[in-house]
Amino acid sequence: MAGLDIQRAVTGGIPIEKGSAPKGSHFVLFDQNDNPVPCQNEILATWEDGSARWVLLDFQAKPHAKKASHFRLKWGTGVQKAQPSTGVRVSKNQGIAISSGNVKLATTPEALLRISDRFDVKLVMKNKSKERCEATVTSSKVETNGEMRSTMILSGSFNDPAGKRMVDFRLRASVFAGLEQFYIEPQLLVNADTGIIAYIDDLSFEIVPLNPLLKATIGGDPGWVGKPTENQTAKLFQVDDEKYTIEGSSGKGSKAPGWMEISDRKGTLSFALKDFWQQWPKSLEVNNKVAKLGLLPEFEEGAFAHMVPWYKYDYLFEEDSYRLRVGQARRWQIWLDLSGDGASLAKSANQRLIPIPDPTQAINTGEWGFIAAAGSEGMATYDDWAENQFEGYRQSIQEQRDYGAMNWGDWWGERGVNWGNHEYDTPLHILTQFVRTGDPKYFYVAEESARHLSEVDVVHFVNDDLKEYFSKWESKSYPSRPGMVHEHSIGHVGGFHPVEKVKELYVDLDIGKGNPNPYLCLDPFNLGHIFTLGMSYYYLLTGDPWMKETVNRIGDNLIKLAEDRTYKFKGGSHSGRINGWTMLALAGEYNINPTKRCLNAMKHLADDALAEQNAHSGGWLYSLPWGHCNCVSIEDRKKGVPSHVGEAGFISSIRLNGLSYYYRLTGDERIPQSLLRGVNHLNNDTWVEEISQWRYTSCPASNPIGQMGVTIMTLVNSVNINKDPEQLRILKKAWEAKFERNLKNSGNRPGMGKSYGIRMYGSPEAMNLFVNGTQ
Repeated sequence: MAGLDIQRAVTGGIPIEKGSAPKGSHFVLFDQNDNPVPCQNEILATWEDGSARWVLLDFQAKPHAKKASHFRLKWGTGVQKAQPSTGVRVSKNQGIAISSGNVKLATTPEALLRISDRFDVKLVMKNKSKERCEATVTSSKVETNGEMRSTMILSGSFNDPAGKRMVDFRLRASVFAGLEQFYIEPQLLVNADTGIIAYIDDLSFEIVPLNPLLKATIGGDPGWVGKPTENQTAKLFQVDDEKYTIEGSSGKGSKAPGWMEISDRKGTLSFALKDFWQQWPKSLEVNNKVAKLGLLPEFEEGAFAHMVPWYKYDYLFEEDSYRLRVGQARRWQIWLDLSGDGASLAKSANQRLIPIPDPTQAINTGEWGFIAAAGSEGMATYDDWAENQFEGYRQSIQEQRDYGAMNWGDWWGERGVNWGNHEYDTPLHILTQFVRTGDPKYFYVAEESARHLSEVDVVHFVNDDLKEYFSKWESKSYPSRPGMVHEHSIGHVGGFHPVEKVKELYVDLDIGKGNPNPYLCLDPFNLGHIFTLGMSYYYLLTGDPWMKETVNRIGDNLIKLAEDRTYKFKGGSHSGRINGWTMLALAGEYNINPTKRCLNAMKHLADDALAEQNAHSGGWLYSLPWGHCNCVSIEDRKKGVPSHVGEAGFISSIRLNGLSYYYRLTGDERIPQSLLRGVNHLNNDTWVEEISQWRYTSCPASNPIGQMGVTIMTLVNSVNINKDPEQLRILKKAWEAKFERNLKNSGNRPGMGKSYGIRMYGSPEAMNLFVNGTQ
């Protein structure tokens, strides 16, 4: 755990080997001197035999700056746990109150929360008419009741002055044993009853002092320090990722750290927003009546016109309002501290402490598939290669300026115009590197990506107007409902621009490669772009309830599709990616909610895939569409002229990877031969020995496509299961070419996020196979 030399809370999940911690085991944590450490635990997942699979730990640590503290987790029956000297207490008399030491968070009729009888917390929205709309609580409950950490969750809505509900909110608040630091996470749920766009002029997290403020400090270089007055408001406004201003003065800077301190006669309260400047626009403002953190701060029309191109940034803004699409959500991570010191708090918020399992032990649990720990024998060159790919990804985010209130955590540049929505499951690959290395820098980046995907890109709510908008793409076999996921798209999701405007852009930039009616990527019905495994592992590593809720929502939608048996998971040239990615998305659901219903849904998809595998060739043979075979023009196709027959190699690979994961979960005896024959066909059909690459499709005129990660993974799966020497030879030859070509990252260009996912998919598994053999 990387440290800042102060006592801090630690929350995170640890995987446990099957059978080693039977049901009823008690977990005890020890420090490096073998002293017991107060630790709260919760079982997040179990193995089939009931033994603990993932356990969530809550404890505290004080690692030195840039150092780590080491702990050992033991378990058994009848063991004694250490108790905190000052635990967390929960009271449910006249509302909810959670307290420890000087910190007390209590519900109150006057606000959402009251902090230690000194400050009130409010969440305030201004609608398009500039009316003030305070968040109103309709339900509250204790979500976690523990001696080391207790959490309450408040739910309710923003109502306009006439009492009409606009959208909903949630707010989680956590108190930690004996610490002055506490955590509040407000969440906006864009679930308006009507319309497809919610217009918001301002959304602020307000701290209202109950005693006169004597001093306030807004962090920055420059910042602001002074005594708040009634007639003057000090305000820092983060305009974009490169500039902030201090209104009312000539002060301006680059990247504000995102913290404020306010002092009354009892002391100083500091608060800080994680990733403040990365989520521009943001603001901090204070007068003698209120301190505000602008989550979606007021702005003047044209304030962001300098951010180009329009199709990257402008979807969020219209005149002087924000636009959020119905179905979305957004959360903000706010840390507060009654001991003040906003600068340290901001550093702590941006690099929170996490428990990091020993890589070898974590991998040996089997939770992460067939990979090897970084630094283990034979992995040195790969470790450098993988690190280089990651740094290229981070460099691209920075240099392409992939930041913004609804953008942060995603990457931009798919097809040169779209936000990527984490195609190929960016969170999964980065979390895999975190587990391999034990380096928290990977976790921090993966956290950003998983949270973005779960909040911005998933359809959590559907009203009648959104159903009407979706109707142009909807089918009877796939009705509009929560749990759908948007693929890479302008604005992350559709609905911000007229469809014709997006089509005009695609045609002008020739994104469809000559097709006058290119696919516009605006609908959420494409099952070939749903990725849940990364989110599921993030849940297991953190215990984040929203992440679990999101994966369950997606999983329920997909299970219904499989159960209804009306949606076609077979029968077309793109059905392989639909079939395979859906199986893998269901695997993410099974990862945190292992039900027979989920496995049965996966079996339906496996049955569909196996039913269409050609008995002679072992492949899947369809008439190739335009783009996969351009030997026959679009006009000639309309006249019935046939194209080449076969499939895109990456689509075959995705289907086979889904079958492989299904085999991993079930041992279905049909899969090994299907995998062997499918990979043999893929190699016979598209492998080009002279250049160590696979062609894009079965069309002999299609270009080489390199060594896509999904295809590397397919061969790894088949070789591990079938031990075929020719497949292993081709895999090694392809890997050597891929490894050499990507020794240097591709530098600064749009779409590096997609390249990162394509390259990393299957890479740690392949290297482990070469070094340690089949498993």
